[in-house]
This record gives sequence, structure tokens and C-alpha cells, in this order.
Amino acid sequence: MTLIEAVVAATVVLLVVIAASNAVTAVDQLTARVGERDAAEAQVAATLEQLRSLSFAGSGGAEGGDLLSCVFPHADPGRNTPDAAYTDTALAGRPAGTFLTIEQTTCGPETIAATFVVGTSKGFAPVAVDRLVGYDASAAPVLPAATLYLRVSLDWRSGAHAGLVTRAAVVAARSDTSGAAPSPSASTS
Repeated sequence: MTLIEAVVAATVVLLVVIAASNAVTAVDQLTARVGERDAAEAQVAATLEQLRSLSFAGSGGAEGGDLLSCVFPHADPGRNTPDAAYTDTALAGRPAGTFLTIEQTTCGPETIAATFVVGTSKGFAPVAVDRLVGYDASAAPVLPAATLYLRVSLDWRSGAHAGLVTRAAVVAARSDTSGAAPSPSASTS
């Protein structure tokens, strides 16, 4: 074997080692991204399941004791905090009358958007904002509606890659929910 052949062979081996190393790095990065996305998917699914398991209303004002006190405690912009806010105007694709709750998770920030909705001949529609004025989950004698549209979104990041996982659910008051007042639209005269 000549010196030139040895140099060419060493170069080929070096290129194969570099290519294999790059392939292993790419697989590791892809596995990490998939793992982060899977973790975000699992977090969103767990949050929705936990919210669905709560009674709709009627915890007697106990914070977190029912769905409404967790995701739609009030309709008063004056009581907003950076992590829990009611908006009476449409914002970022969400209808007016939506309550946002932001929680920090190990996967990233998770946003729960809750909107009271009513059934119409064309599907669900947000409750008019004027029906929400003064609503407080701890003291409401009548609910603005007996159905909530929930959207749970989680922003995840893995290195230079990021994504958004969003799931939605319509949750209605069950007939066995104690303390849940009927929706004004459901009452008969």
C-alpha cells in the first residue's frame, strides 16, 4: 500500500466516522423532539381529563373545587392577574367572553381558554358578553350557560425546536352535578 492509498483510505474512514456521528446526533435530536412533543401531548391530555372529572359547578365557592372555579372563576377584568384573566373582547382567535388560565408545567406554559357556549342550529356559539357581566363562580345564582368550550394549549421547546399542542373539549353540566343552576337559555316560561 502506497502512502497516497493510505491517506485516501484514512480520509474515507474519517468521512464515514463523521457521517455516522452526524447521523447519531440527528437521531438523538429527533428522539428528544419526539419525546418533548409526546410529553406535551400527555400533559394536555391529562389536564383535559382532570378538568372533565370535576363537577361542573357548585363547590360552594371552594377554589378549585369545581370546573368553573378552576377555569372560569369570574367575568371581571378588574380582578385579572398575569396568570388568570377574563377578556370581554375577542383576542388571538378567541371569542369575547373567554377566561384564560396560564400554568407553568415541566413541558412549558400551558394555557386553558374557557368560553361559555350555547347550542344553536349551526352548532355551539359563545355566550354574549353582556350575559357574563358580574358573573362570579363562587356566588352566581344562575350560570350564563351550562356548557363550556375548553381549549388547552401547551408551548413546548426542545433545543432550537418548538411546537404547540392544542386540544379542545365541550364540557356540559351533568344532571347529577349538585348546585349547578340551569342556563337562562334552558329555562321555559
